[in-house]
Amino acid sequence: MKHLVLIARIVFGAWMLANGVNHFLGAPLYPEPVGHEPLSIQLMLALQHSRLLDVAMAIQLVTGAMILAGVFLPVALCVVMPISVCAAFWAVILEHQPVVALLALIAVALNALLCLAFIDYYQDMLARFADSAGETSTANTYANTYAHPTGRTAQRAYAIALLPLAAAFGFYYFLSHTGLNGQWVMATLLYPGIVLCIRRLHDMGQTGWLVVVPAALDVGAIAVHFVNALHLGKIDAPPALYWAAAVVSAAFVVWCLIGKSQAGDNRFGAVAA
Repeated sequence: MKHLVLIARIVFGAWMLANGVNHFLGAPLYPEPVGHEPLSIQLMLALQHSRLLDVAMAIQLVTGAMILAGVFLPVALCVVMPISVCAAFWAVILEHQPVVALLALIAVALNALLCLAFIDYYQDMLARFADSAGETSTANTYANTYAHPTGRTAQRAYAIALLPLAAAFGFYYFLSHTGLNGQWVMATLLYPGIVLCIRRLHDMGQTGWLVVVPAALDVGAIAVHFVNALHLGKIDAPPALYWAAAVVSAAFVVWCLIGKSQAGDNRFGAVAA
């Protein structure tokens, strides 16, 4: 296994380094793929005109040198993996040329083999529940505030946790005019908001299932909006649906803000800090 990893490292590192150097030479030593199928040609032209191809090749050049030199090797393997996967997608899904597709798959396999060889360095990244810098498992971390609905969130912690959600929503609504993309981002904020509300209801001694009412209205209003916006169909929803979603959701937010915490432990967990 040791010798296999060594061979893979030399072959893959030299391959990535050579691709990067070849790209930035005034006269390339070997031609770069441009595509034969319509979609593969379009994508390659877009990468060239946007200069993203230069970025990808620069990453290959730098990471290839790092892999050969053994400098920050686990990081280099992670950084170059998306390039390897994207190249394989282009070759296998869009280009359909057997030799090019085989080479792209070999590159992904070598990249994956080397990552597995250094799996010990990725153990912390593979933790199911991980705390970020400055967080402790007993505090109000991101995960147990916005991601995991089990447990309790105290009144003050709830109010503080609402601020980042409101700031993110306000940024996309008032400042970042990115059309449907911004609207979709705002829609995704519904999940952490629901989790936060459920945890606050638990702290008040209430069942989190009460959130089904505003959540159903919100999901319905959002679904109707995107069906119409994406021209997937035409749904003439009454304005009352949107008003009901907004009013009921706001009422739950206020209820969670002013509701009193239940003293001591309850069926949802220990008293929240």
